[in-house]
Amino acid sequence: MEGVVFGTKHSKDYGAIMNYARISPPSVKENYVDIAGGDSDIDLTEAVGGVVFEDGQIDFKFTLFDGWKKERMKNDLHGRRMRITLGRDPEFYYEGRVKCTGDSRNGTLFELCFVSKVKPYKCEKRETIYTETVNYGTKEIFLINSRMPVMPAITVDGDISLVYEGTKYRMKTGTYQIPEITLYEGRSPVKLSGRGTVKFVYRKGQLI
Repeated sequence: MEGVVFGTKHSKDYGAIMNYARISPPSVKENYVDIAGGDSDIDLTEAVGGVVFEDGQIDFKFTLFDGWKKERMKNDLHGRRMRITLGRDPEFYYEGRVKCTGDSRNGTLFELCFVSKVKPYKCEKRETIYTETVNYGTKEIFLINSRMPVMPAITVDGDISLVYEGTKYRMKTGTYQIPEITLYEGRSPVKLSGRGTVKFVYRKGQLI
């Protein structure tokens, strides 16, 4: 059974058969300014540093054979915000609030419909971890990221200087998250110097 996991509960825990899980991709947050007396518009969609998105949506329909389990599933899920993992896409999770939108019976069969408004990115379950040791030299490394911008947690043991997008950061032993060090899609070059070990931890995400 393919099914889906809501939080820690699998749909099979309720004896539910998933008829479908339909994903609606997120809309782009577009921003256009009209040019009075002129052709076309000015597109300001990326004026603040890149394209941003509305939430996406997943619609679910389940068939159940037990009225008590149907009620338990509805009460466990309705109104709760949780991680959602589809059986057909087990390496990623979605995050959103689940709402019951339909509850019906046809003879001995029961049907439940849910909708979840989810973040525009599905996240990898496994974090990306990159560790590098520097010994009084300079190294250039490349951190690879997917579509979702992410701010890595940087853990330093020693005394390390880090250069990212032309700005130098001096880091001693500790853990840092710096808004200016945000990874975007592709390969991001980082220069390291000093002495010690530095570890980057982040979670990649793809558009749903």
